[in-house]
Amino acid sequence: MGKLNFYKANKEVEESHETWKILIADDEDDVHSLTKTVLKNFVYKNKKLEFISTYNGEDTINAVKNNDDIVLILLDVIMENDDTGLQVVKTIREELKNQFIQIVLRTGQAGLVPETEVVMNYAINDYKEKTELTSKKLITTIVSSIRSYENITELEESKSKIELLNYDLNKLVNSLDKNVITCKVNKIGKLIYVSRAFCKAFGYEEDELLGHSTTSLIHATFDKDKFEEIKLAYREYKPWHGEVKFQTKNGQTLWAYVRREVELDGNGNFLNYTVISQDITAQKDMQEAKNEIELLNEEIIDTQKEVVFRLGAIAEARSKETGMHVKRVAEYSKLLARYYGLSSEECEIVKLASPMHDIGKVAIPDNILNKPGKFTPEEFEIMKTHAQIGYEMLKTSNKTILKAAAIIAHQHQEKFDGSGYPQELKGDGIHIYGRITALADVFDALGSDRVYKKAWEDEEIFDYFKAQRDKHFDPILVDIFFKNLDEFLIIRDKFKDTL
Repeated sequence: MGKLNFYKANKEVEESHETWKILIADDEDDVHSLTKTVLKNFVYKNKKLEFISTYNGEDTINAVKNNDDIVLILLDVIMENDDTGLQVVKTIREELKNQFIQIVLRTGQAGLVPETEVVMNYAINDYKEKTELTSKKLITTIVSSIRSYENITELEESKSKIELLNYDLNKLVNSLDKNVITCKVNKIGKLIYVSRAFCKAFGYEEDELLGHSTTSLIHATFDKDKFEEIKLAYREYKPWHGEVKFQTKNGQTLWAYVRREVELDGNGNFLNYTVISQDITAQKDMQEAKNEIELLNEEIIDTQKEVVFRLGAIAEARSKETGMHVKRVAEYSKLLARYYGLSSEECEIVKLASPMHDIGKVAIPDNILNKPGKFTPEEFEIMKTHAQIGYEMLKTSNKTILKAAAIIAHQHQEKFDGSGYPQELKGDGIHIYGRITALADVFDALGSDRVYKKAWEDEEIFDYFKAQRDKHFDPILVDIFFKNLDEFLIIRDKFKDTL
């Protein structure tokens, strides 16, 4: 190869993350390294070169398949075979149907592959002997190839846009009939054609509309910003589509989906806009009604949440406890559920349902519920019924929160070792909602003053939980509790009882 003069790029060129992809296909390592060295500082239109190296025909084809933005291939003719490069060209052009990539054949043995024959029979963009490609000529080749690539891609994009516009225009024109709300306006926005369906939809005769602006039909309450968008599209000859609120002759609202397209004549000049409108008034009315229903549903759900919480608070109030107890139990339960791995939806359900854990206490007589001393065996049996009573109160509901609350009310007094009540369930036989609420409830109860006891000190509570791991409580939940103890104490401090 001839003597190379290194190319030095302008150092003031701004940094760009975009690149021109260049594929070097050659079986000689020196060719790859020398080409990259010569072009390492090359910059064109603020974009550097990105190199892909291959050393045989198969890898070259795969590189083209896997990179649809390769601009140029510097392709050696002779690699594993004497005609490898020529077969690569044929595959790219005929099988891969890629006419965009610029292909420059390079050969060190021109006698084996005559230039005239190759240029005539293979769809290459240039043919160079390796000795020809000095640094200057290599740079010239790169720049001209990039420009050719840009021209081809821009031409193809323009062609596609024109074809798409013409295709859409033909579809629009062919669809004009009495069932389509259609109009055509000139470049200054005046109506020059209206379909029968258009006249019927707006309540005007044809001669009342022709020559008038479509903007005069837009409802006074229509979004002003969108209105300006439409007018700007007219002024700048740009397509536009979207929902528009119109007003009919008799003052009724008509919502329409409007699509405005630019129509071209044979010389590519803008002639007018075509407007096709689909009446969507019924859909908009339904959407507004749906929105109102959703708001009402949200209100109902919020009310349901509030009722659940209040009912839980009422049950606690009968036993001389504050509403903050159920609030803390709810927050503890959600925290345990989250660290246990329940979904965010289930975590929220546990939080909302857990305040109902003692709802059955509303049926327990005051003399037992608020007894300051120890229960007699008979009294304790009566107290234990609150779990079954709460379940019976809630079990027939088909509401998600209340169904969860029924489970919690029924099982929050069960113990992991099977010694709890009312069903003496054991281990995983206790629903996770029940296991979670049991720990949350006991933690808060032990740390609070009750009619029958004073609040325990924290160390006493922690010792009890350690002792009751795998007995009263699910061991996994106990471990979660201690691992995240700081968060439980933050909740306790945040929702303190008020005097």
